[in-house]
Amino acid sequence: MTDDHLLVCTERAPVTRDMATFTFRAVEPRTFVFNPGQFLTIGLDVDGRRVERCYSISSSPTRPDTLSISVKRVAGGHVSNWLHDNMEPGMTVTASGPLGRFSYRSIPADKYLFISAGSGITPVMSMLRAATDADMPEAGPDIVFIHSARTFDDIPFRAELDQIAVNNPNVTVAFACTRLDAAGEPTTYSDTSFRGHRGRIDAGMLASWCPDIAERVVFLCGPGQFRSRVRTALVAAGGSLTRIHEESYGLKLPPPDTADIDGAMTVDFTRRARRISVGEGTTILAAAAAAGVTLPSTCGVGLCGACKVTKTSGEVVMNHQGGIRPREIAQGKILLCCSEPLTPVVIDF
Repeated sequence: MTDDHLLVCTERAPVTRDMATFTFRAVEPRTFVFNPGQFLTIGLDVDGRRVERCYSISSSPTRPDTLSISVKRVAGGHVSNWLHDNMEPGMTVTASGPLGRFSYRSIPADKYLFISAGSGITPVMSMLRAATDADMPEAGPDIVFIHSARTFDDIPFRAELDQIAVNNPNVTVAFACTRLDAAGEPTTYSDTSFRGHRGRIDAGMLASWCPDIAERVVFLCGPGQFRSRVRTALVAAGGSLTRIHEESYGLKLPPPDTADIDGAMTVDFTRRARRISVGEGTTILAAAAAAGVTLPSTCGVGLCGACKVTKTSGEVVMNHQGGIRPREIAQGKILLCCSEPLTPVVIDF
């Protein structure tokens, strides 16, 4: 499926108090072919206006007659709130794709580490479901899956994750709860089939749950600041940046005060004689937009290559979706929409 296709909703099911899964089939009979971890561009009419949003597929390609997206309700989220309030079986949307390279199938390995937070669990669930549904024989890859949530009740797909861990000896499921209770302690949990951590994911926790972290290919998905902090923790625990693969969902403007916080990096645009500050977990393009600097861009997810520029110094982490070639990366080129600075950066633009 690459061009727009009409899909009809066949089911909606609650996942947590603020997440729901919407399942679709094609209006014209067809099966869906995609790699677990890829996303779709969904189009629908909201308040008389056509809008499009990218959503990861949460279902497995091993069940090809339908596909699902699992959407978290976001405060102020125009489309996510509309879906939660209005989408019912029988209603239709358009979809194009699948898109993206965030899939374990593209990087064969014996050992994986999946880490997610919030709605970042959706592409990871597609990969985990595919691996345990069909792809993982008894001697298959070893998978450790860690999800970070506010509380135990905020863990999506909790019962299913429990069953996956029970049924598959090669899969370890763990989670971290970050919200404090009334006594000022991290929220407790009671399901002993999960391995749990009280607080944020850090290097010590990763080293404890995953002592062979240097041997694992990592797939990381979640909000920008979460990914930035976990990336740092992974390296501190013995992981390598070259083995970390991340998913991001396009341009999101940072809060106005993030440019001045500790850890913000400077980015200089030499031909424009402009300097911006880029906060933790923020792309260069998003920080530039927040600072009023207009830069070329189209897709916002590292697919089209419209925001390609030459970096003359500094280091970035770039999570692209195929919009740049390896030889261009070797020449110092980056995509602004999916690059986060690790050091001060100078760009020839």
